[in-house]
Amino acid sequence: MHSTATGVDLTGNRTPRFEGWNLAPLAGVPLIGLMFVGRLNTIADTWRDTSGILSNVLRDDSDKITRSAANYRAANMDSGRP
Repeated sequence: MHSTATGVDLTGNRTPRFEGWNLAPLAGVPLIGLMFVGRLNTIADTWRDTSGILSNVLRDDSDKITRSAANYRAANMDSGRP
């Protein structure tokens, strides 16, 4: 779980966010396209926050997640489902 948490952290930290310096690739995009930069940044910020929460859960509560999965599997087997 710790390596998964590290992977989630990396994806959160590497999520692109459009700032003034990296808008150059969008220079050919019409002004309407640039209006979506704020939306893209909001999505990037939300993903960064969410990935932080998920990585903390994976690190701090990995025992609970493992037990919950085992309980779910046992209950699923008891019900006759594969």
